[in-house]
Amino acid sequence: MTNANFNKLSVSEIRNKVVDPFYYSDDLVIAYINRRNAPLVATQFDGFVAMIVMQGTARVTLGTETYDLKPNMLVYIHSDSVLRRVECSHDVGAYLVAFSHKFISDVPVDISTSLPVYLRLGKSPCIELTDTDVAEIRQLFGLIKTMLRSDKEIHKSSIIQTLFTTVFYILSDINQRRELRTKQGRCEVIFEQFTQLLQEHHKRERNVGFYAEQMNITPKYLSSVIKEISGKTAARWIDEYVILEAKTLLKYSGMSIQEIANALNFSTQSFFGKYFKQHTGYSPSRFKRQG
Repeated sequence: MTNANFNKLSVSEIRNKVVDPFYYSDDLVIAYINRRNAPLVATQFDGFVAMIVMQGTARVTLGTETYDLKPNMLVYIHSDSVLRRVECSHDVGAYLVAFSHKFISDVPVDISTSLPVYLRLGKSPCIELTDTDVAEIRQLFGLIKTMLRSDKEIHKSSIIQTLFTTVFYILSDINQRRELRTKQGRCEVIFEQFTQLLQEHHKRERNVGFYAEQMNITPKYLSSVIKEISGKTAARWIDEYVILEAKTLLKYSGMSIQEIANALNFSTQSFFGKYFKQHTGYSPSRFKRQG
């Protein structure tokens, strides 16, 4: 969103506002910023900005959303966002990388890798990094500083592009891990819902489609999730619940086999007998006698 009440800073203008950047051009600025030299208030960027908090805390408002940042957190500000407000602790310190649209178009990054990162960070601009992530980023920025202080002037542009490409792949890896955690969390919720439904309905319902319908997902997806989480298919879980219930009734209820077949919603005693033997190797009558 554009807003006439906000400054729109280009990367070259950010360069002029940051004190002592350790790399800059018209399309890329890399710096370590603190409370005194941060170019941050009521701003919209004509490009992209990433900040990684290394110490202290900050509260930033992007558009209408406010985010609390602490060490090991990354915040990504894309060109459609308005940075409305920043509050920092006195000891805050962060790496800042600002880059233009032109720079990103020149970096040799696989679009299938970079696009999911861009889309995810656009929707959820803050990521909590692991200690390993931060260590890799520290090493990367240290390498940038070392190389830029060398006399390899003719290679600086290529070095920066290579290192910046590495940043993208680190972000891609972080993004994939976050998506996996989200997926695993969703799968665990589905598994828990399935087992709850199974406890309630296994005496009457043995069809995977019934449980999938209760959860508003397809039978195929339900089966794949249950198999991924537990190592057993949804159908296997249903059968095991039904057989456990049947064994309990045969041993302890005093009910006849016909009554048990009716209680478990089998159309006939014969069908129940075949089902039970298929899964246990015993007929219901033999199991009942052994009990």
